[in-house]
Amino acid sequence: MPNKKNFYDAATEKLVQQVKSMRMPAKFDARYDLAEMVRRFRETFKNEELRSLVLNPKYEESRLANANFSSGFCGIASYTWTHLFRMPDESPIWQLKQYSDNNSVYGLKNHVWLENRFDNSILDLTFDQSLNGAGTYVEIPYFLGKPIDENFFFNRAITFADYLGINLEDIVFVNILMNKQKQ
Repeated sequence: MPNKKNFYDAATEKLVQQVKSMRMPAKFDARYDLAEMVRRFRETFKNEELRSLVLNPKYEESRLANANFSSGFCGIASYTWTHLFRMPDESPIWQLKQYSDNNSVYGLKNHVWLENRFDNSILDLTFDQSLNGAGTYVEIPYFLGKPIDENFFFNRAITFADYLGINLEDIVFVNILMNKQKQ
């Protein structure tokens, strides 16, 4: 069996290459470097103290034994990303997508990811949380996804962002205000 940490590192680099090659909207001006932020997110997923604060401890032993560091972070990472990377007027680039209680298709039972509102491309910061015994990524049934609103305070994501050195609470507050003004 190949080294499981190598799979995690390879998935991180795959995501880095994906964000480097993304075509972002013309007026987009990132506050943070997208590729570097992918690396920071993925490194922060490994932080044991953070994990104990934001994840269900029931699955931790298995996650850590399998170097499955992204497991459990899909909603946290996606929510954080959609609030960090916005257009200059603070309008969202990313739509949070989710499916729950998937019993019809093999794969994750519950999952959250991002869909670009401009070109419908998918960015799944935790796509690698589902590996089969051979170490092959399990196909995620994105077609089951439904849009969910990002205009709420998600304390676990705010805690996650604190570990990144980012005050997400203030960013979310501004984003929610800007969204209400546009309605």
